[in-house]
Amino acid sequence: MAEYPAQANHRLNESAANHDVPAQDLSHDGPPDAGLNNDIPQEHVFPLDLVNRLIRDNQDIWNQLLHNQFVEDMRVADADNKHVLHGFKWYMIQDFFYCVQLIAYNADRAAKAPNPTIYGKLTSTLNNTLTQWAPNALKTCTDPNQLNIPDTVVFAANREEATEKYSKFISDTAEDQNWVVSLLAQVPGIQSYYAIACDLQANAVHKDTAWYNIWAVDNAKHRKSTIEQINFFKANYESWKDIPYEKLTRIFREGCQREIDLWNVTLNPGPVE
Repeated sequence: MAEYPAQANHRLNESAANHDVPAQDLSHDGPPDAGLNNDIPQEHVFPLDLVNRLIRDNQDIWNQLLHNQFVEDMRVADADNKHVLHGFKWYMIQDFFYCVQLIAYNADRAAKAPNPTIYGKLTSTLNNTLTQWAPNALKTCTDPNQLNIPDTVVFAANREEATEKYSKFISDTAEDQNWVVSLLAQVPGIQSYYAIACDLQANAVHKDTAWYNIWAVDNAKHRKSTIEQINFFKANYESWKDIPYEKLTRIFREGCQREIDLWNVTLNPGPVE
């Protein structure tokens, strides 16, 4: 039975540096970490808290994301379950392709910076995506101490339709929206990663699996990233307050659906050896 070291996950590590400006002190607007769970009390969701408003108002698709079939499989499967292991490896290959696409997404966001300070922060995010997050995602796939997928297999892998649609979604959002609203495309991924990881850490039957040690353990540490994302939208309220809530909801719901579809590639994985 393989021993899998805990490994930092690129998405939530990116989130920690991807909000571009420090959040303002909005403590008068309620707890900064209100929500982050399935059941969000009405009194904890305030007008400036776009992230938790969207989660609260879209519980149907949000819960589909948190309880997708592969997450349920990871909760009960043991380390010798070949189907789940292959599905997880295939997911991480597709997630590497997604991370590469974030390079173009972050470039589009930087191009819409409203001033030199924000431009500098956004280009720093772009540089980190190129030099750290995408390479780290690849390393997770290929490192012998992690998933040990041959690099030739990774680069020969087909990009799933779900991966292509997710990539197009984030690119289109960055192209069509301002530098603040474009980050909404990543809200379902960042918030759900933390929620799913915490659930697996608490409830997974087996603690010696690749998905538990490489994915769940580390992602469950990144509460700060989810709070930073919540506070980012509070701090930049002026940049989204005049956009119809129905439009913001459509972006959020599509992001949830793209995450669900990406998880579903695990159910019929491609070659990983």
